[in-house]
Amino acid sequence: MTLERGNAFTPVASATMIWPWTTSLLGGAAGGALGFLLSLSSGLLPAVMGGLGTAVIFFSLVGGIGGVLSKKSDRRGRRYAASYPFRYAAVPAVVGGVGYALVNLAPFGGLFLGLAIWAIVGVIAMVAGSKN
Repeated sequence: MTLERGNAFTPVASATMIWPWTTSLLGGAAGGALGFLLSLSSGLLPAVMGGLGTAVIFFSLVGGIGGVLSKKSDRRGRRYAASYPFRYAAVPAVVGGVGYALVNLAPFGGLFLGLAIWAIVGVIAMVAGSKN
C-alpha cells in the first residue's frame, strides 16, 4: 500500500511524514511544565489539567509549524503542505482541538482552539511554502 494515489497526497500522510515528533514532544513537555507551574496556585488538579491542556496545544503547534519549516522532513510532504496549506493545517488543528477538549472536557474550547491552530499553521505554511 502506498501513501500516494496518483499525484494526490493526503493531509494525514503529509502531516505524519513531515511531523517532527521529537521536537513536538519536547515542545509539548516544556509548554505543559510551564502551564503547570503557572497554574499551580489554583490547586493541584486544575494545575495538572491546565498543564496537560497547554502541552497538547504546544505539541500540535510545534509539530505543525516545525513540519513545514524543517529541512529534514520528507520533500513530498513539504510540497503538499506548500500547495495546500490549510488542508495540511487541518491535522494539527484536529489533534490540538480534540486533545484539548478531551483533557479539559471543554468541547467548545477545543473547537475554538482547533480553529485558531488551523489558522496559525495554515498561514505559516502558506508563507513558508511560497518562499520555497
